[in-house]
Parts: sequence; C-alpha cells; structure tokens
Amino acid sequence: SFSVTFFVAIFSAPPTAAIGILTAYLLTRHKFMGKNAFEFGTMLSFAIPGTIIGVSYVFAFNTPPIEITGTGIILVISFVFRNMPVGVRAGIASMNQLDPHLDEASSTLNASSFQTFKNIILPLLKPAIIASLVFSFVRAMTAISAVIFLVSANYDLATSYILGRLENNDYGLAIVYASALIVIMLITIVIMQLLVGKRNLGRRDVNENQLQGNLGG
Repeated sequence: SFSVTFFVAIFSAPPTAAIGILTAYLLTRHKFMGKNAFEFGTMLSFAIPGTIIGVSYVFAFNTPPIEITGTGIILVISFVFRNMPVGVRAGIASMNQLDPHLDEASSTLNASSFQTFKNIILPLLKPAIIASLVFSFVRAMTAISAVIFLVSANYDLATSYILGRLENNDYGLAIVYASALIVIMLITIVIMQLLVGKRNLGRRDVNENQLQGNLGG
C-alpha cells in the first residue's frame, strides 16, 4: 500500500500542476464569454466534500464503457481534479504579478502565444509550479476522504491501510506507516524550499550585478 500511495502521488502531481497553471494562464491572459463561471467551476472540486466526490466517481466509472473503479487510474484522476484548484490559485497569484507588457513585447517580436508562454511566462512561474507540485504530492499521500470508496485490494493507499490497522488495534504498524509518511512530507517540503530559495538567490545576485554595473558605468 505504501508503494502504491507513493507512485499514485508521483503520477498525479505533474498533471495537477500542469492543468492548474494552464488554466490560470487562460483566466488571466484571455477574455472569453463565461470566464467568471469557468473560474468558479474550477473551484468546485475543492469545495465539495471528499466523500461525495468519491461516491460520484464510483457511480460514474463503475460501468462500461469507462469502467476504471478499483484501478490506480481512478485514484490518479481523483487526486488531479481534487487538488487542481490549488494549482489554479497559485498560478493566478503569480500571473497577476507579471506585467502584461511582457506578452505584448513578445507578440511584437512575432512570437506565438505558445512561444510566449513557454519561453517567458513559464520560467517566471517556477515557484508556483513547485508549490503546486508539492501540495499535490502531499495531499495525495495523506488524503483519505476522497479515496476511501475508491481503494481496492490491489490498489490500497497508506492512509486507508493506517485506518484499517487502527480499527484492528494494531497501533504499532499504524505508527510506523504514519511516521514514514511524515518523513516523506518533510523531505519534499525541504526540497521545495531549497529550489525556491536557490531561484530567489540567483535573481538577487543578478540584480546586484546589474546594479553594480550601472553604478560603475
């Protein structure tokens, strides 16, 4: 169950961050009909209780042609759309700090929207991407309410396994599993802090070098 939890969290984190960042870019840089309703809709999966979402997935994907209940795929899908709002909000917060003139300057140089997003916007969204990845990974490792109805004998998660051990009064094994989860969470957060800190330090060094060059000139 621990290995299943780890791999499900690993596979669900990148799509969560990618969909969240792309949605944030769409909401902040483009105008279209129903924009407010679309933004509100992206937040619903975070507002609805996890148990309701889990039961909904069981009813939706328990019969052909899409019968994926009891597989790892439904766990990944559940985590992606459950945690996506965090990626959206993180992306929107970061996008609002970027000057729209960057997009205009890129368009002036005949760059497409994809090239602008890839070469200009995306590198500046690194902290938001890292935060979304870490949050999605941590949530997938520790979630219980949204997946309690989705786990199976072949795809059991650590949280549901811990809950089962507690119900059977097997506190020792439950504590071991919980401790392992905590260690992985701490390691992930430390890696995030190192990545973000290194980026900020690099930006500060560049700014200081530019300032010294201007003063020297």
